[in-house]
Amino acid sequence: MSGDSAGQHNTQTHGNNSPAIGFVGKLFLSIFVGDVVEFADRVKHWGGWNWPPFLLVVLLGSYALISAPDGPPHQFVYVYLAIAGSLVLALARLAHPRSDRLPRHWRVLISAAAVMLAVAGTVGMDYLSDHGEIDVSGRTRLTPRGEVTTGSELILVVTGPTDRAHLRLKLTISDANEDEGFCKPESRYAAQLRDHASTRVEEVRSDRTIDFPLGGLQGQIEVQITLWTDEGCQMNVSVAEAVLHD
Repeated sequence: MSGDSAGQHNTQTHGNNSPAIGFVGKLFLSIFVGDVVEFADRVKHWGGWNWPPFLLVVLLGSYALISAPDGPPHQFVYVYLAIAGSLVLALARLAHPRSDRLPRHWRVLISAAAVMLAVAGTVGMDYLSDHGEIDVSGRTRLTPRGEVTTGSELILVVTGPTDRAHLRLKLTISDANEDEGFCKPESRYAAQLRDHASTRVEEVRSDRTIDFPLGGLQGQIEVQITLWTDEGCQMNVSVAEAVLHD
């Protein structure tokens, strides 16, 4: 008695169109399976588990940059370095998810470091928003304007709000007649917060920095300035720097 062996099956097609149908079926299966395999290889190459840290780093970095306050650029250096470092580490892990050069625990630490740097940058930016320096040079008004002489009284007004505890101030004194230029070395001034004699400073030279504690002062700030120079000298006084800080 003869017959086919167990487990052996033959698939046959009949009819004029059978070869074409079989070819199309094989072609469709090849394309579909090939696409799935290619997609799986890409997922394996990019390392799907590295995407969440990368996206978190991008989200935190974007928030920090958008919420950056106004202020002197130097105070943002460390925040920008933290954000840049987090992006570099996150991109490195995304581009080389299975690098054989590093043990697994080091790869995990790099991803964790990227997220921690992004968090540090965001926290740092929030701190600067609440306590960082604010350049208020553009909010100052000095009167009287123009040339002044020895003994002249000037008022410097910094418009509000007063969001910090101190005012750092630097004034420039220059000769009205630049061809002479002999009055500036002998020029100096005294300054104090208006109606706060305890804040008075004396013998301040041009381009020297002074600092006033505001003591909870709200609204605009007024600084009284008295200029001292040689007799007959005509001087110009201008604001070189005005910064609010804690």
